[in-house]
Amino acid sequence: MNTNNPPAQRNLWFLVVAACVSSLGGFLFGYDNIVISGAIGYLAKAFHLDAAGIGWAAGCALVGCLAGSAGSGWMADRIGLKKSLAVCAVCFAGSSIGVFFSYSLNQFVVWRILGGVGIGAASILAPMYIAEIAPTRMRGRLVTLYQLGIVLGILIAVLVNMLIQRSGTEEWNQVVGWKWMFMAGTVPAILFALAIVAALESPRWLMKAGRTQEGLAVLTRINGAATAREESAAIGESLLAEEGRFSELFTSGFGRALFLGVVLAGLTQTSGITPVFSYLPSIFEAAGTRTGDAFSQSVLVSLINLVFTLVALWLVDRAGRRTLLVTGTLVQTVALATVGLLYFIGGWPIGILAGVMAFVAGHAVGNGVVCWVILSEIFPTKVRGRAMSVATTSLWIFAFLGNLVFPVMQKATGNHGVFWIFSGMALVNVFFVIFMVPETTGYSLEDIEKLFTPGNKAP
Repeated sequence: MNTNNPPAQRNLWFLVVAACVSSLGGFLFGYDNIVISGAIGYLAKAFHLDAAGIGWAAGCALVGCLAGSAGSGWMADRIGLKKSLAVCAVCFAGSSIGVFFSYSLNQFVVWRILGGVGIGAASILAPMYIAEIAPTRMRGRLVTLYQLGIVLGILIAVLVNMLIQRSGTEEWNQVVGWKWMFMAGTVPAILFALAIVAALESPRWLMKAGRTQEGLAVLTRINGAATAREESAAIGESLLAEEGRFSELFTSGFGRALFLGVVLAGLTQTSGITPVFSYLPSIFEAAGTRTGDAFSQSVLVSLINLVFTLVALWLVDRAGRRTLLVTGTLVQTVALATVGLLYFIGGWPIGILAGVMAFVAGHAVGNGVVCWVILSEIFPTKVRGRAMSVATTSLWIFAFLGNLVFPVMQKATGNHGVFWIFSGMALVNVFFVIFMVPETTGYSLEDIEKLFTPGNKAP
């Protein structure tokens, strides 16, 4: 009587689990990356840091991100996405616990770097996992759930920071309060690990590893038998057509995809999104806002980030990747220039808050969502992991440099100068998208691969 129901339920269940793995990976990315924003002021006092020391404390995790992004593709190509994501879960949990028991800057740095390894690896593995397991018609929206996870992680991080900051005195926050901001990250790390246990392996990785029947079984569970056979044939054809050498990425066709990925990933950071979030309370304090209110305003900015990520989730498969990128980066350009102007004329706290909110909204609609979707789509199957590692390493280099030099730039150019520089780089991003980024909306991964093959046009 109910023989047709269980397969549909199983298909939905495995998609839900895959979406949870990807979004929780993004959540931990967002939380671990941004929790420093609430802790950095108290951490600086606890360890008596100057401007350069503050930059190092805020940016050291991004050294781990570089290592994680550089090595995750190699790891994914060899042991699979599921086991690689489990390694990320260990890094997240270990870092949170280690920071809590740190009693020197050096100890703090070591554990933050470990957490950074998890962040950097998850930045590649989580969107790649959902892109490789999702049905074509739903891929854009499901990959965007990863970005939704990031912004939820950011929101929860600043909310936890605010609640902890208000739970004790200035002295308590300086001694132990900031450590609890990190320790709270163990909860989502455990949930992430449990989701990975229930998840399926990527069918594309299974077929690449020669486990064709297992890959077909996964595709059948996700797509149904008829679609699974079609997808399996397309993947097999794609794998046969590739030699799988990393050097292929530097040929005229795949080299274009690599160039696009590296530059696009780097440009997402040159407009300052990571340092803005990492120093958010101090940015508002520099405009004349009280410390407690600065933490509250950070929560408002993160709510805007969440709302406009939901807008992007709705639009990404409707408006198209390029449209969202151009619109979002134009909004960033204008907002950053306005914030710089407000600082230049003496500061207007509410106006600066509004400008930062507009900047974050533009990032959420454009680079924050679409960059990850494009990076998960444009590389050939056999080298997708390593290629995404190269591209995402560019992102982490610029994120690290942004966090490292932001306090020094503030002293050298003033707050207005920093935001004007960021605005100029956002404008560069606009022109790069207009002239270099193709539209990939509605194409299968195999069709997108053909787009970057010499002599082929869009299918």
